[in-house]
Amino acid sequence: MREILADWTQDVPESEIRRLLKNKTKYYLAGGLPGNLPTKVFPQILRELAEYYDSDEQRVINEFQYGQTAGWPGLRKVLAERLVKKDKLNCISGAEDWEKVLISTGSQQAVYLALDILINPGDIVVTPSPAYLGFVTTAVKVGGHVVTAPTDNEGLIPEYVEDTIIKAEKKFGRKVKILYVVEDSDNPKGTTLPVKRREQLYDIAERHDVIVICDAAYKEMQFEDRKLSMKTLDKDNERVIYTSTSSKEAAPLRIGYTILPDYLFTEAEKSKGYLDLCTPTLTQRVAEIYYDKHIDTELPKIIQKYKEQKDAAYNGLLETFPEGDFTNPSGGFFIWYQPKGEKAYTFDVRKFNQEVLMPNEVLVVPGAAFYPPSGHSYDPEARDIEPLKVIIGGMRIGYSFVSKELIDVGVRKLGNLLKENL
Repeated sequence: MREILADWTQDVPESEIRRLLKNKTKYYLAGGLPGNLPTKVFPQILRELAEYYDSDEQRVINEFQYGQTAGWPGLRKVLAERLVKKDKLNCISGAEDWEKVLISTGSQQAVYLALDILINPGDIVVTPSPAYLGFVTTAVKVGGHVVTAPTDNEGLIPEYVEDTIIKAEKKFGRKVKILYVVEDSDNPKGTTLPVKRREQLYDIAERHDVIVICDAAYKEMQFEDRKLSMKTLDKDNERVIYTSTSSKEAAPLRIGYTILPDYLFTEAEKSKGYLDLCTPTLTQRVAEIYYDKHIDTELPKIIQKYKEQKDAAYNGLLETFPEGDFTNPSGGFFIWYQPKGEKAYTFDVRKFNQEVLMPNEVLVVPGAAFYPPSGHSYDPEARDIEPLKVIIGGMRIGYSFVSKELIDVGVRKLGNLLKENL
């Protein structure tokens, strides 16, 4: 069997989150499933569209066709306008620059497109440690050599990122091609980069001629005022690939949208064409209406619910967990916890999940899931590139899906079980 499969199928394991999604527990603290959605708005939009299409049969035929690979023009115009007004991007001028917006099936597809058009086998990709598994595993799948850089409770540490780039290029004799950054409430730690660090990371990318993939998946899910993205520093649209998604605030749509440097857009569009030809028109039409007429009314209500769920999780952690390092997110879906000292590298959370948590109706995502299946790490003590170092004792605690009442009980149960087993 293995002889007929592509090599990557053996190099890249099944997603830990995809595996865990098959399990249902009462206190579900695992996958970042959106639990607060504008449930009354989507049926309203669908009724509106039904009337729109019912009045003109030819309109149905014209629009429910193979569409533009880069996306439905109406949605691209709405999003281009929003990117200027809400995100303050200055590399486009609004709706008239709609053709610079690329629509994808979620931002996961956009991540794949970027890696697909940029990475040759052995090219170096620098990521946070830990990092979104959908990026690090995809980077390995396309042949990238992932080197992880240290993080703290404010995200990537610029000093170490620059040293990672310098030492990795020297050690492996290859150029660092990509730096991956989630600025706001990153997955899995929930950290948000201060503005100063965003500026420093952009300057580092400029100095070393590195392309930044800026994943803004959680930018709308902020409990506090949003900070400007480092994409606002990329005024000539040459350095940063900026991608976001509807999947957090309007999950059923699975729409991603990306601004790429002009010299990469055509190649990304070409790559997308080989993956899906085009994104379905109907979901894009729903997204167009939602982002044009409804999102700013619905978001405050959605965010308030997530804030209450986060507070329940954080307070439960403070009162029951054993000593360790943990985050207090200002947005997003996740809190990160890891025990102090060596236990961060020896306590097997995957085994703990299967043997202890699941029988008690609790589920988290083990921290080891957020590391590449192969690669290296920058060691800040040695100031050098070392074999990949994985925090297997870390865990991502998701608070987005179940009610705040269940989160409160589940997190406290998790804390007490951790005390017993650590």
